[in-house]
Amino acid sequence: MATNNVEAGREHWQGVARDPEPEDLGYDIADWEVVRARKDDRGHLMFLPENEDQLREEAFIVAESDSVCDVVDRI
Repeated sequence: MATNNVEAGREHWQGVARDPEPEDLGYDIADWEVVRARKDDRGHLMFLPENEDQLREEAFIVAESDSVCDVVDRI
């Protein structure tokens, strides 16, 4: 039984495009605003959803600026 599940999973992933769209992987694309916690370009970054209802549901991220990179720069 487990072997059948492994094979089915392998077949599913082999059928996925090499560079799939995020929506095809189950991701919902959302617009977020990036705000620096300090005005001197140091300190934490806050990522806030543009949808205010999500913010009320505590959907936000606070991160050290050294922990954040632009994915485009990593390609």
